[in-house]
Amino acid sequence: MKTNYIKTISILVFTLLLSQAIMAQQRYRVTYDYQTEEVNYLKLDKNGTVTDSLDNAKIKRNSLIELKLRNVNPFAVQVQTDVKEEDLLVAGQGFNFSSLLSGIKSFTNDDINLNTSNLPDTKIFKSENGTRGSASASSNFEDLNNTMTNVSALKTTLVSNLLNPNLDKETILKNLLKTADKEVDVRLPSAKDNFYVYLAKVEKLIKDSRSQLEGNINAMSNDIEKSFENEEISRGELVSRNISLSDLQRLMSNLNQSTSQSLENLEELRSLYATLEASNFEQTYDYELSADKVNIELKFVQSEFSNNLDIDDSQTTLKTRNIKLISKGGFKINTSVAMTLNNFGSNSNKFYLDNGIIGADKNDFFVPNLSTMINFYPFMGENFNLGGSFGLSIPISSNDSIEGVNFLFGPSMFFGSKSRLSLSGGLAYGPVQQLTNGLSVGDSTSFTNVENFTRSVYDFGYYFGISFSLFDLN
Repeated sequence: MKTNYIKTISILVFTLLLSQAIMAQQRYRVTYDYQTEEVNYLKLDKNGTVTDSLDNAKIKRNSLIELKLRNVNPFAVQVQTDVKEEDLLVAGQGFNFSSLLSGIKSFTNDDINLNTSNLPDTKIFKSENGTRGSASASSNFEDLNNTMTNVSALKTTLVSNLLNPNLDKETILKNLLKTADKEVDVRLPSAKDNFYVYLAKVEKLIKDSRSQLEGNINAMSNDIEKSFENEEISRGELVSRNISLSDLQRLMSNLNQSTSQSLENLEELRSLYATLEASNFEQTYDYELSADKVNIELKFVQSEFSNNLDIDDSQTTLKTRNIKLISKGGFKINTSVAMTLNNFGSNSNKFYLDNGIIGADKNDFFVPNLSTMINFYPFMGENFNLGGSFGLSIPISSNDSIEGVNFLFGPSMFFGSKSRLSLSGGLAYGPVQQLTNGLSVGDSTSFTNVENFTRSVYDFGYYFGISFSLFDLN
């Protein structure tokens, strides 16, 4: 008893596992590369590992499709999808850029260059006796200018690369690090080793240079004031002194403004670089293929980040691509209106009386019928399928001996996709007239009316027909 119970349980478990294996949903991956325009169709196992590549877009019905878009720069491009049959379910688009980039909008017109050559010729940067710090000030200004120019170039390079939809993530990072290391400075580490350390060192260098220059400017201002303390000066010398002090004050203000702008650029660089590192240049969508044919339109438009930096407020469409999927397998049922030709051969006769002798004319000709059909077939392709049809037909003949509803059943060939045309043929099962009372053709009878010795019975014949699909039932 216990053995039978265990055997029954084992059979049930095996049946359950087998049914799950049969009904398991198959998985496929369709990849599109934005740069190369290459589209690949791949078959996956249950773990998402690629097991095979497909030559075309024919995929088993009710399979789960993973649409993966590669090398799509999210800083420059936004993807808009449109599926004809069903909405596309977004599984995830990677990193959220809108939250981190919403505050970074001003990337142009940076006034970072301290142009000391345009100041009035007051000789404050010439090395003269009694002017402390003037000799090193000019050198410090030149070094600071070079550093801030490099920061500006870094930001311009990064932003322009981010706005280029044709660059991948690796290329953008490579261009940024190459630009950073182009200006050789022994005080700075290589940006390739650690870009965050490089930015921190540049920030410290700018702050230190600003502090030194502030000290130089203050020292020069003090020297100018002291040089005229115990001397009576002419009106021209007084004007010259005031101009020099004013120039130094303006230079101090310009120094603070320019270094502050450069430090802001560094902070923007740090934020953009962190966002770039965390960004995903791949976007993945999930879609369950249930329709016969699916067209997924991918519209690549200008991103919000790019649009904020564009003078034109309109969102530009960069390009549009279509991914086509065709399902195979599954079972389709639809209805159609058909014109059929039915023939019952020797089974159908028109009986008559000739001087009391029973006679018969064979109705072995095709009779046109107006039919309604239910078509069923396994889905093999878009334009041609093989299956079967079942339907009812009514004769549209003027022959009174041919009437009644016929039942039709047989194989069919289906052509076309939406407005399907089908050719079918097979068995017809309909009413025919037969003799009663054991009478046969040629016998004499006392009946005066054919209806007295005939009756209507159902018998087999055959039919051929052409039909047009009305609508799908599934």
